[in-house]
Amino acid sequence: MQINYQTIEYKDKISEQYNRKIEDTLIELPSFCSDYELYVRNRNSLKTCMEYLVDIYNFFRYLVRKNAKLKKPADITPKFLETISAPDWDRYMQWLSNYKFNSKDENERIKSNSQASKKRKMMAIRSLYHFLYINDYISCNPTEKYVIPKIKSNINNGVIALEKGQIELVLRELDKKYDEAKKTLALIPPKQQSQKDKMKPYLAIRDMAIIYLFLGTELKVSELCAINCEDIAFRSGCINTDDKIYLSDEVMDILKYYINVARENIGANEDNYDALFLSALHRRMTPRAIELMVKEYADKALGKDNNVHPRTLRTTFFFNK
Repeated sequence: MQINYQTIEYKDKISEQYNRKIEDTLIELPSFCSDYELYVRNRNSLKTCMEYLVDIYNFFRYLVRKNAKLKKPADITPKFLETISAPDWDRYMQWLSNYKFNSKDENERIKSNSQASKKRKMMAIRSLYHFLYINDYISCNPTEKYVIPKIKSNINNGVIALEKGQIELVLRELDKKYDEAKKTLALIPPKQQSQKDKMKPYLAIRDMAIIYLFLGTELKVSELCAINCEDIAFRSGCINTDDKIYLSDEVMDILKYYINVARENIGANEDNYDALFLSALHRRMTPRAIELMVKEYADKALGKDNNVHPRTLRTTFFFNK
């Protein structure tokens, strides 16, 4: 297994991956989508550009499935898109809840989307329509009249937030774990230090970054696990996910320290070079691993009957602006 310790290569590889996906998707789309891609690329991140094109491609596949006159996505014209009405959008949003592109293919997995994912897909389609309208491909923009359903937040859902004193105890355990790892390493002669020994202080920094993120954002465990290096925008102090997540100075500082110091020393294997949070096995951290990590610190800080989990931390929302 090849381990890569150079952060600069992660961004190069992920950019190459995104560009390849964009090129492959454009081949299947009408020619006006190439102009749209340049429009989006100049205004958004490469990742957003790729995601928008994939969402548009899947929407076009849906239209082909529903219209016998269309043989493939490349057949779709701006004039055809102009004829789509509000009920059509409602039907598409409903279809996204539980769908297959080929109902006769038993090997195709049934797909579904959360309300947040549906909203992102609709925003991609709106972006295309806006481009077509301002560049005179179409004479009106039917998506302007469609109201995207609001997403109800149920973040609390009966979960009790931690008190300030409890948070401080958890943060103290984080510092203690790092200090102990550093002291233990200092007692081992350099030539006898294993890679595992050297990694422990950096894993403690990783744990700090994860818990600070939970306390400073409303990220779910699955969302946190899915963050890639390219998603972190240092200049604007935010994470570029479906919706930008702005970070407080405290959270951004520890995240910078993790990325610039700890992550490179943990290292990623070649299949996980883009993952932000890495395990000791050099892979993207899983939700279960993060849940166990949070429980470990909570048990040490608050006793084993604490009922603290990642959702408790994100509900607490301690490091906010």
